[in-house]
Amino acid sequence: MSTIKLFLNTIKTTITNVGALLIFAIIYAILLATFFRFIWIREATLWQVLFTYAFMILIPAEFFIFQAAIIDRVRDQKFRWRAIMIDAVKFFVATIPILLLGWLLYYLLNKIALRFPAPAVPLLPVTQGPPKTQPLHWPSLLFATFRFVLLGVALPLAAIHVWIAIAGGELRSLFAGGAKAFLKRIGSAVARAFASESVLIYALGLIIFFVLPYFVLVPTFNIKGNKTEFLVFVLRLVLAYLFSFFGWVVTVGALTKSGTETAPAMSVAIAQPAEAEAAA
Repeated sequence: MSTIKLFLNTIKTTITNVGALLIFAIIYAILLATFFRFIWIREATLWQVLFTYAFMILIPAEFFIFQAAIIDRVRDQKFRWRAIMIDAVKFFVATIPILLLGWLLYYLLNKIALRFPAPAVPLLPVTQGPPKTQPLHWPSLLFATFRFVLLGVALPLAAIHVWIAIAGGELRSLFAGGAKAFLKRIGSAVARAFASESVLIYALGLIIFFVLPYFVLVPTFNIKGNKTEFLVFVLRLVLAYLFSFFGWVVTVGALTKSGTETAPAMSVAIAQPAEAEAAA
């Protein structure tokens, strides 16, 4: 199946499966509500401080449950909530080294960028006419591009493929076969993350869950009337929510289908320890 056909087929199956889409939407809405409540809360009383710490635990928990629900639903064609909870914990554990590696690379990028500072803009006397545009500082543009590729493409792609690789089975099956087998599975997953098919799927999804919400929220409009302005604002929020939610579900679902088709043996190998134990 071609990559674009796979992506379009995932869109079709996601739209037609209303029940699963509704469950995903509820989880995503709870995640966003918890996140914004965490931002708006004020640490003034003891209860507010406790709520702040509680939300710090709930937000990553809800995030990984959301990812596990998408991946497991695509793999099993049904919601197995016990397996989803187990996979959410596994995803959390497996994401920690990815975040640490991303932080290290981001730190190194910033250190290298300091060697190419932007030139100081001289103070020129005020003259008539439009101000002259400053020349483009290519190193700054280059490092900004590297940061976006790292944080917006490379790390999410690597994380998603690691999640797909370790999904299924019991928690202890994460390290089944020892550290060598675990690192081999993770290495294979990361290698598949940067294959052309995976990058194309993510690029198509990026248009839906990032580019479209950006163009919905960022541009400003001159609207007369407070009620009309409020309605337009609410409509823009709803559209941004729908695009980001639907785009992410489709992207992770398509990557899961692609990863399952290209590496079925890995999924079987991960699930074997739990199945063997259940049979015993």
